[in-house]
Amino acid sequence: MKIERIGFQNPYVNKTVENKRINYINKSVNDSVSFGNSKDISIVGKRFLDSIKVIFSDIDGTISPYSDLMSEKTLKAINFIHNKKVPFVMTTARCYTDSLPIIEQLGHKPEYTIALQGGGVYNKEGQPILINTIFDNSGKKLVKWFRETQKEIKNSHLIMYFNDTAYAESGVKFPWKVRCQVNQIDSFDKFFNNNNRLQKAIVYNVDELHGGYNSQAMLDLFKKSGINELEMKTSGRGFYEIQNRWVSKDKALDFLLRRLNIEPKHAMAIGDSSNDIEMLDFLRKRNGLSIAMGNADDAVKEHTNAVTSSIDEDGFSYAIEHLFSKK
Repeated sequence: MKIERIGFQNPYVNKTVENKRINYINKSVNDSVSFGNSKDISIVGKRFLDSIKVIFSDIDGTISPYSDLMSEKTLKAINFIHNKKVPFVMTTARCYTDSLPIIEQLGHKPEYTIALQGGGVYNKEGQPILINTIFDNSGKKLVKWFRETQKEIKNSHLIMYFNDTAYAESGVKFPWKVRCQVNQIDSFDKFFNNNNRLQKAIVYNVDELHGGYNSQAMLDLFKKSGINELEMKTSGRGFYEIQNRWVSKDKALDFLLRRLNIEPKHAMAIGDSSNDIEMLDFLRKRNGLSIAMGNADDAVKEHTNAVTSSIDEDGFSYAIEHLFSKK
């Protein structure tokens, strides 16, 4: 099998914080919402009825409410898509292993999965067909930067993904994840120069979950690091994804569209977070269907041409209902 190699969110929140996030914009399906050119999917869907040939979907906040579980309606909608022979592609910042609890709930395996914020593309057998890795030198610079700035970013943790496994020098855990916990180690240094693949890194700021930290301050701090080959992006409250600057969901999406020989105008993308904006913009600007979840911030909705209901109202299945005939 040919593997293309390019050189080289799942935040824990308590119930109160999560409810605020999910209900940020909690409109009923009878409301016709509009953000710029974005309208309710019940209106926009008529223009795309039965024309969608591939669906790209974020996981956390879109088909799963940060719990590794999907509702019965969401599962039925995904299986309905499968029966229509429309490829369903999960696009996530998670590593591939971390997406398995979602995949195992389906009655089939997705044709493809875009993982690691676009850093890896996997087929239905779980084999990589596209891999991006961060150079060791870049990883070392990142570790050095984090250690030197810890006084300025208190209550923050650096988590690095080597070979689909999460590691941290601190004792941070992912309480919401069952299958992909963070392994505590003495030092990241031993992982470099030993044929380990550094796939991505995360800075997790605990204080931000409770509104005690300015996210822009973190982004500005990283810009001053001088690690120009890496880029930091927000991924849910308190989470900052770090990848090679050339890695993104939209580039992986474009790669798969070309592989599937499907034009963007026949593709749909759906998401809720700022790290979905690139893929949402990619399709919207190419006459494809770009959908924001009802629980997405207004800043995300401005990059879409349709809005569905929130995740606690089964927004994903609501969108699918308006895109395909029942026959």
